[in-house]
Amino acid sequence: MAAGLRGNQLSYLDIVYPDLGITPGDYAHKLVDHLVNKHLGGAKPDANGKPTQTLLDVGAGVGAQAAVFSRHFNITTIDRHGDARQTFESLKIDANVVVAEIGEQAFPLPDAAFDVVFTKSVIEHVENWEHFLSEIFRVLKPGGTAIVMTPNWNTQRVNFYDDPTHIRPYTLRTLDRVLRMTEFSDIRIHDIYQLPFTWRMPFLKIIPWFIRKFPNSMKWRDKNQRKHRLLVRFSKETMLLAIAKKK
Repeated sequence: MAAGLRGNQLSYLDIVYPDLGITPGDYAHKLVDHLVNKHLGGAKPDANGKPTQTLLDVGAGVGAQAAVFSRHFNITTIDRHGDARQTFESLKIDANVVVAEIGEQAFPLPDAAFDVVFTKSVIEHVENWEHFLSEIFRVLKPGGTAIVMTPNWNTQRVNFYDDPTHIRPYTLRTLDRVLRMTEFSDIRIHDIYQLPFTWRMPFLKIIPWFIRKFPNSMKWRDKNQRKHRLLVRFSKETMLLAIAKKK
């Protein structure tokens, strides 16, 4: 039997996300840099260069994004497994790892504790979205920012249920409505390609726009051409990126 994150038992992360390396220049670094600089107003360290703000990563998995966020924030993660702990220990990152169910139970965290709450590719796995978003709202400080990322159903409906743990799909309008129903304000939702070059140079969106016109049969299936396959896939499948405030 193949070895996974938790010994010989292959986890959801092993199967659905088999390549989650955290190296400079990878997707996690580029995503976090984009979010910090574009949507969070840049880093705010103290006089000694240490983070002054707090960030909670909900459904952090192995902690790929959280590890990079630790350059800018004091980090707490919460997930049903403590897989992020191994990542933080290997990278010598001082972070708080909370192990708890996040779909139905209250987060074991105090009210108004975090400047930023980040969650990527999690809400679509949750049946009770109202509870999930209400808990994010509760632990967020007044004036704090919630970042919610989820697949866009309009571009991923063909492959959405290839992941057997997906429960509830979202469109831009659906995500906007559930955030407003949870009393978030100043909501901005972007439909983004998971192609970092389109974040830095928006005019290059013409490339994935052109590629997505190709039929699905054009996908590369050779593992040695993974970069090509990802370019085709992420030209067709977009993510919703929601930025919302707690007044």
